[in-house]
Amino acid sequence: MPDSHNERRKDLRIYRNFIVSYHEKGKSSASRHVSQVNNVSKGGLSFSSTQALKKGVVVTIDLKTPFIADSVSLDGIVLECKDKIPEMIYEIRLQFQEVPEKVLAILEKIENCGKA
Repeated sequence: MPDSHNERRKDLRIYRNFIVSYHEKGKSSASRHVSQVNNVSKGGLSFSSTQALKKGVVVTIDLKTPFIADSVSLDGIVLECKDKIPEMIYEIRLQFQEVPEKVLAILEKIENCGKA
């Protein structure tokens, strides 16, 4: 029986342990948090955090991958934030907003690496 959840996905999910730092857009980047990515695609990412984020909040993230020396900066909107460990660890699903071509190329490299 096909997995209907996977069929809804527009982009292939890649499970890699990249580092992401983030802060709410419009707020000071001094309040930046660091986390580990659960999975990433051209459409968004999932990561774990000690900070809960409200659905609909726009977040600026800096994604660090082995494919580039610098980090990639993207904005995304929080689709879901749920308890992984109640009141300690949260799993956050984020949908990217506008993704520049340069960043899409990097995400494609990540995707191709995941297929190997």
